Amino acid sequence: MRLRVIELNEAQRRFEGLAPSLQVASVSPAFAAADARRSSALRCIHVALECCEFEWMTSVHLQPFLGRSDWRGAISPYGYGGILTTCSDREWLQEAWAFWQQWCCEHGVVAELGRFHPHLASEAAFFGRVHLNRQTVSIDLRCGEISAGFNLLTKRKISRARRHAVLTRWSRNALDWERFGRFYLEAMVAMGAQPFYLFQNSYFEAIRLLQQSRLLICELDGEWLSAGIYLFGGCVAEYHLGASSPSGKSIGTPYLMQCVAAEAAQSEGLDWLYLGGGTDTREDNSLLFYKLGFSRITRSFYVGEAVHDPETYWALAAQRGYSLETPPPRVLLD
Repeated sequence: MRLRVIELNEAQRRFEGLAPSLQVASVSPAFAAADARRSSALRCIHVALECCEFEWMTSVHLQPFLGRSDWRGAISPYGYGGILTTCSDREWLQEAWAFWQQWCCEHGVVAELGRFHPHLASEAAFFGRVHLNRQTVSIDLRCGEISAGFNLLTKRKISRARRHAVLTRWSRNALDWERFGRFYLEAMVAMGAQPFYLFQNSYFEAIRLLQQSRLLICELDGEWLSAGIYLFGGCVAEYHLGASSPSGKSIGTPYLMQCVAAEAAQSEGLDWLYLGGGTDTREDNSLLFYKLGFSRITRSFYVGEAVHDPETYWALAAQRGYSLETPPPRVLLD
């Protein structure tokens, strides 16, 4: 067995050859490449295992490690990532991981942060430190009437939005996506979001060009009330990013938007609409509360940390006052 850096076209072809249950759009090589448009400091690479009887592939973003251009850290794309593999044998996975760590050391990749999609459980192929981060929410689309899983508040909000005759539509139009960028940015600034979440237009344009991406708009008399980006792939549709105006929130369009997305995904034969979790790990997080109104089905979101080159890692960490005896609270990647 050996590892090889592959081009995006080959990586995406291999991804599309996987079973539908593994073709979760947000962990596709195409999404990883598009997501790297968030920052000029990110370089997306795709690495695959060759000469073996199973698929093993990962797409990561490389960035300077602790400001050093001669060393790099590997991180998952925004949202989720991890190793895509058809193998479930732990011994084979450990051997593949050893090849990956060797590759990282040979290419100056000191450490890695992995975020594992709750619908894939790809943390099983990651042999660093893995820990539970938070709970996330999924809507089961196989159960017939989707609204049967909605709580009373959610049903009331949806009914209210429909009484206002809110229009909903899907769009791949470039002008709508450009407008979404402004709409989303305005909402994030109003919320006091961190600069990390203030995406530029180039990011939304890259996501728009993905085959799996959809933009859902809720509007009334030309005014946008809510809008969200969804990714449809394999058996799972995913809520990626969304925003609402104060008017939309008062009418209930954030609820209508998720309902319409779930109905669309169900009509296309998908099994799940994955909503994600809250903005932090608190169980009383308001965003998590909103999502739980659509379903009580929760899935665990795990994060993994690995040091591939301990000698270099701890030498550089010492410059920031850390040591094996006094380690940082999380892997140093910024």
